[in-house]
Amino acid sequence: MKDAKKFAAVLLSVLLLFAFAGCGNDEAADSGQALIDAMGDPIDPAKVNTDLKGEISWWVWGDYEIRGTQDFNKFYPNIKIDFVAVPSDEFPEKVLTAFATGIDLPEVINIESAERGQFNNMDVWERLDAPPYNFNKNDVLPIDLPLISNSKGEIVCTQIDNCVSGYMYDRNLAKKYFGTDDVAEIEKLFASLDDFIEKSKVVAAGGDYMFASPQDVLDCVGSVYKEPYTNGNKLNTANTILPAFQVIERLVANNAIGPYTMWTPPWMTSFSTNKVVFYEGPAWFFSYVVKPADPDSTGKWALMTPPGEGFNRGGTAYAIPKTAKNKALAWEAIKWFTVTMEGSRSFFQAHNATTMYKPAYDSGLFNGEPDPYFGGQNWVAKLNEISVLPNTSAPIMGPFDFHIRRAFEQTLPDLMDGKSADETYAKFVTLLLERAPELSR
Repeated sequence: MKDAKKFAAVLLSVLLLFAFAGCGNDEAADSGQALIDAMGDPIDPAKVNTDLKGEISWWVWGDYEIRGTQDFNKFYPNIKIDFVAVPSDEFPEKVLTAFATGIDLPEVINIESAERGQFNNMDVWERLDAPPYNFNKNDVLPIDLPLISNSKGEIVCTQIDNCVSGYMYDRNLAKKYFGTDDVAEIEKLFASLDDFIEKSKVVAAGGDYMFASPQDVLDCVGSVYKEPYTNGNKLNTANTILPAFQVIERLVANNAIGPYTMWTPPWMTSFSTNKVVFYEGPAWFFSYVVKPADPDSTGKWALMTPPGEGFNRGGTAYAIPKTAKNKALAWEAIKWFTVTMEGSRSFFQAHNATTMYKPAYDSGLFNGEPDPYFGGQNWVAKLNEISVLPNTSAPIMGPFDFHIRRAFEQTLPDLMDGKSADETYAKFVTLLLERAPELSR
């Protein structure tokens, strides 16, 4: 439910930093609220399966699956899940090593979005849209399908979280610099990226920042989601990464980007310093980053639609290795978590974040409600609104995404040091080709 490896680091940072710190009709909405209200009520015996028995192993990096199993076992009391916590920075290597060496693999493995393009196209996973699993593509939002498919269009994993994102902004700074904090008015003022760049001048003149870091800007620029980074073994980053670098270059020239490095403790504290106007805004970001980092705010934040489009930011998927010993139980588990009303209800109640399961939206489960922390805005409904915009898209994942992300993380500081977008991009390509020499310009 996140950019998983970064989330693990964020969660640890939050704990360390703050350990000592004080869209449907009425009938559908009623149905959704009833589902939430009934979470602690006795389970319908007809929905409890006591016939399936056994134990499965599951490699994870966070705690959602562990917490969610308390609800899962209300429906499957005789399935025991043995969770194996793998440090987030070791997760990709551990998975790759396991397949290469033939060591015993668990029944379920988490796949983070950054490695999804590579992992999905490894011929090591069960195909879930074929017998005996028969995953129904119509059960999930259309934006989900590119995230869980391989290059052949086969479903090889299931994603738990809808990570569609808007832009989050500081209402107080918006009033100070733009004269309003109203979401609709802010969206009119910021109808293009050029508007952000032009209006960043007044923010910088006041001693504040439009964005906290270059990474924040990169993650919010739509070009990095619209096309694949590579076409076969040929780079397409001139159409994706370079335009984002050019936006960052212009913001740096305006002194409008903060001196922070994303996911570090200083970056975490930036949420409470009242000096940064805009951040990205997927649901997991609010629950796991913003509210823990800025716990005393009330009504300070708001969520807007990005100029012209939404974008997917992060995500956690579950896959079954072909060598898994108990595939049937593994499927029952990940199916419950990702494509059932009960699993969606559990996830929404625990995290105030939505799944990809389409019937949950139709039921009203994910209608959300006004949040005082966001000035009374129903940000769940806002994200749902962004999800269905015609231009909202998920990234087109590819086998070199992990190398690409590492290469631009290495080069972003150059932009902050005053290097041009073209110079920085040239270095980015050089570093990328060193990491993945099979690629060509």
